[in-house]
Amino acid sequence: MPGKPYRVLLFSSFHELGNGGQESLFQLTIRLDRKRFNPMVVVPEEGSLSRRLREQSIESHILSLPKVSIQNAGLIAAVISRLSALLENKQIAILHSDGPRNTFYAGVIGRLKRLPVVWHVRSSERDPYDRLLCFLSSKIVLVSDALAFRFPDESQKKKCITIHNGVDLRRFAPVPQSSLKLSSPYFDSQRILVVHTGRVEPRKGQKQLVEACGRLRDRFSELRIVFAGEIKDAAYYQECLQRADILGIRERILFIGRQEDVRGVLQASDIFVLPSIKGEAFPRSLLEAMAMGKPVIATTGGGSTEAFEENSSGFAVPPENIAALVEKLALLAAHEDLRKRMGQAARIRAEVFFGIERNIERTVRLYEEVLRCR
Repeated sequence: MPGKPYRVLLFSSFHELGNGGQESLFQLTIRLDRKRFNPMVVVPEEGSLSRRLREQSIESHILSLPKVSIQNAGLIAAVISRLSALLENKQIAILHSDGPRNTFYAGVIGRLKRLPVVWHVRSSERDPYDRLLCFLSSKIVLVSDALAFRFPDESQKKKCITIHNGVDLRRFAPVPQSSLKLSSPYFDSQRILVVHTGRVEPRKGQKQLVEACGRLRDRFSELRIVFAGEIKDAAYYQECLQRADILGIRERILFIGRQEDVRGVLQASDIFVLPSIKGEAFPRSLLEAMAMGKPVIATTGGGSTEAFEENSSGFAVPPENIAALVEKLALLAAHEDLRKRMGQAARIRAEVFFGIERNIERTVRLYEEVLRCR
């Protein structure tokens, strides 16, 4: 390593914290050893991410990256010119991107400047430009092994490495009491509380969870559901409420909106459910619940099931399979001792495999590797 730190330019697809990718980026930047790597971040516009970065004395640059199209050729050239000047002025050594668009820009400027480009893949859905973006990247970080299908060629596989998301185990840790439970009658300790954290939209499967709890209405009158997350689709939100009305459980579900800090909700919970319709890449929400010592139920089809051990720290169910979800919910609702055992196993698994320090350490090793190979 040199006498002065290498400078890393990271690209964020969004300007607000709250999404898993932005939280992961933020946690990485604030934890890098500044004597070895000095991070700075490109964000599309001013927002909570750039504000929080400044609070941590991390430099951010506001730069909107135009959609890649022939019509935007002039804008694209102007942005690449600005990026080129930024790289030279700041003596950037590594480019670290996440979304497809910023990976294109990072890849092009990386080729022009002969700098290594790390592409962080956080989506379980193929992108039409996967092959091109892979070509432009030096290394590809997959947040779960399940994403490897996007890069089937041998030349592509050689660039890929899996680095699972990490969680702050000190911040997300079981505590004896929850202030949220004490302050709201809905979180009464006599309830069996099922919690889901995430944006309210069809792909997240909240309606399927409402349906499952509706089928358990007569067996578990104490069962309640709390949905913590921004309502991205108002029509879908209304569908969930209407379905709850039809099932006779409207008073048993609660949407509390986006929470700046979900720890209170998670601590108050007894069961965490991630009922996504489409496979999740490797959701932070699942790791946070496990770190808080909660048993989890998640749908298959992505990387979620890499987080927990089946029948030990969690249960996997097929997407949109209401009967399977009902079965696992009923099992956990009926057995408090099972919930405690699985919750303890979830916490241990998070400690062993998914601590944020482990994530940072592996990322740093990757940075060192790409620098050696340039």
